[in-house]
Amino acid sequence: MIQALLVDDEQNSRDTLKGKLELFCPEVEVVAEANSVASAQEALQSHKPGLLFLDIELAGESGFDLLQSLNESGSEIPAVVFITAHDEFAIQAIKFSALDYLLKPIDPEELVKAVRKAEEEQGLPSKATSFNVLVENIRKAADSPKKVVVPTSDGMHVIKISEIIRLESSSNYTTFHLHNQKPLLASKTLKEFDGMLHGYSFNRIHKSHLVNMNFVKRYVQTDGGYLILEDGSQIPVANRKKEQLLSILKNL
Repeated sequence: MIQALLVDDEQNSRDTLKGKLELFCPEVEVVAEANSVASAQEALQSHKPGLLFLDIELAGESGFDLLQSLNESGSEIPAVVFITAHDEFAIQAIKFSALDYLLKPIDPEELVKAVRKAEEEQGLPSKATSFNVLVENIRKAADSPKKVVVPTSDGMHVIKISEIIRLESSSNYTTFHLHNQKPLLASKTLKEFDGMLHGYSFNRIHKSHLVNMNFVKRYVQTDGGYLILEDGSQIPVANRKKEQLLSILKNL
């Protein structure tokens, strides 16, 4: 049994989520509800739940404010699942921080997945690293997120997006090749990072390679076509990607 706190400023939304948890996730016990940052802080202190369902928009406040206050006070932070409407920047910031979110209206299948992941994380160290990166990226809302949390077998690594040279698929894992740093093996697929980094000068030039175009040194048309990057690596270009790549290179 995992105890949960529901934080949403709309009673109907809390009732709906509570009903879906009772129906699809009977292992979750809702021990408290809150409709503001202040009431959520009190509930967290009183009940110390293992799971927090946190709406991002709280009647003039932000769920991110709650996390920031917990981080600054050094309080223990439970597993968090964000609840949000289609707020593209918020979703993007959450993804870059390796945290979980659910879109309204909440899909029961996605809810079950989020709860199962939270259960697996019980007893593990707090995701302070992820929350710190989330808060930092949210503060820079006027710009693009600057950092991404990369989960590996030995913990969470915070990487500056500008230092990523390329990503290479390794089955269900992804190798990060970084500027002046050792490679990192991330426990996520290249497809997941491709979706995350889309629009940040990264291009999937091959099914196994995602390249930061800022590190491209030269394009060679012979031998099937390949890119030479600033670290000396040679990355093949898929035939169906060549026309798009040439168009991008002309505009660099």
